[in-house]
Amino acid sequence: MPSKGIVIDNRIIEYRALFARVTKIEVKECMENEDMVVFIIQERKMAEMFKRNPDVVNRLREKINKHILIAESSRDLLSFIKNLYFRYGVREIDIRWNQGQIDIHVGVDPNEVGKAIGKEGRNVKLMKDIVSRFYEIRNLSIKQPQ
Repeated sequence: MPSKGIVIDNRIIEYRALFARVTKIEVKECMENEDMVVFIIQERKMAEMFKRNPDVVNRLREKINKHILIAESSRDLLSFIKNLYFRYGVREIDIRWNQGQIDIHVGVDPNEVGKAIGKEGRNVKLMKDIVSRFYEIRNLSIKQPQ
């Protein structure tokens, strides 16, 4: 796993504690932007979490007052990207290795492209930052519909 100089502020610590309290699931990673908070949990924990608390996303959204995205981690880059972009209707993922650098292009449902990119590219930047915590990547982008 790449080593990064990671700074966690008090708000992220509070989000992690809230998530653990509400879901009884440990958070592997938590990041936010102005619009959304993303929680990464361990593999094969999503079903357990929703079985215990089917309304977990709404409860978190009410307390945090931002969009909530919860995704499972994966040791496989392709699976991890699928998990992150599941809510946007993943159509294709193109992963290219070029001289030791990884570029990822994600195709999503054409009706969800704007949400996947986010205002001023915020969501795609957040997703790139999250993926970079687990994998060495150069770029992550959303494919525009043809």
